[in-house]
Amino acid sequence: MPSTPQDEIERRIEALRRHLRAGSLDAALIAQNIDLFYFTGSMQSGVLIVPAAGEAVYAVRRVLERARRDSPLSQIVPLESYRQLPALVGSAAGGPPRRIGLELDVVPVLVKDRIAAGFEDVEWIDVSPAIRAIRSVKSPLELDKMRAAATISVVILETAMQSLREGMTELELAGRVEAAARRAGHQGLVRMRGWNQEVFFGTLSSGEAGALQSFPDLPLAGEGPSAASPIGAGRRRIVAGEPVILDYVAALDGYLCDQTRTLAIGALPEKFARAHDAAVGILTNVQAAIRPGATPQVLYRRALELAEKFGVADHFMGHGSLRARYLGHGVGLELDEWPILAEKWTQPLEVGQVFCVEPKIVFPGEGAVGIEDEFVVTPEGAERLTRPDQRLFTV
Repeated sequence: MPSTPQDEIERRIEALRRHLRAGSLDAALIAQNIDLFYFTGSMQSGVLIVPAAGEAVYAVRRVLERARRDSPLSQIVPLESYRQLPALVGSAAGGPPRRIGLELDVVPVLVKDRIAAGFEDVEWIDVSPAIRAIRSVKSPLELDKMRAAATISVVILETAMQSLREGMTELELAGRVEAAARRAGHQGLVRMRGWNQEVFFGTLSSGEAGALQSFPDLPLAGEGPSAASPIGAGRRRIVAGEPVILDYVAALDGYLCDQTRTLAIGALPEKFARAHDAAVGILTNVQAAIRPGATPQVLYRRALELAEKFGVADHFMGHGSLRARYLGHGVGLELDEWPILAEKWTQPLEVGQVFCVEPKIVFPGEGAVGIEDEFVVTPEGAERLTRPDQRLFTV
């Protein structure tokens, strides 16, 4: 049985066709795993050929049988070599193509060159912006999957609260949380599109390790278990009276739910408690401003103004040159989707777009606090997909 209904796949492909026609492209070739899954319902290796007019063709390198089982597309053919692509594209497009779209933000140069080698007089155009714009608006089917993923986020928080004990290591707590998430159906993989961006389940960090930053473009990273994996839970032992950041991503049927809560054993010092109150205040204020037509830039600037008002501007979303210059990010099949709540993001929000708002307050050498919720834009404003109370959680 196909993983995605045929009408859903057809709607997505037709949206891409409209972009191709608007850009005077003859066809697009889709090769990245997540984009393949989005437009075909399968992640089997190959190339999806989408002509500006005409039926899409899914050319599969491996495994053809699984692709035919997973995808509702009628044209699913074997692809033994990229040298077959010119003929397949020409047949689908009704003639030799002159302008072809390719996901140039993620397709390696070597792969692009191999694909292009068989074509003559073709101009290669980056079709990634069109794909990311299409994917940013979620269908009712996708929203249902994201709501289902949010149930795993509840399990993650509940397990962390039940398991948190003074003296245990971050890795011990992470192991218990991740085991519970897997039992609840977590798929394990959390995918990111950006170059060299990666995360395993999320980040769990405590005390001064909570303020550490690392290679990903994130406000917080944690120490990680080693230099080979310098993100997330490490070997530090958790102490009472310090913030524990639980920034975990639930993943179910491909779709993600990104949620952060701050935990503590006993009361937090006043400095951290006030900073957490500020983070909650920023979150709820921005939440109230989410609506169709609002721009990500306006929401980001609103958060900056609130951080100044609450006296945490110098510690908002990091510190110094490593400060994250955004308030939130799109979420769907990948963790770093559009829109981004940041400067220069002036395209008005649309109904169906899903993104996180994640105000975090960082004190280098001491720790961090923060909160993160996931929202979908609705005609009336915003629906919160994450479920836990917007507060500090203490045991």
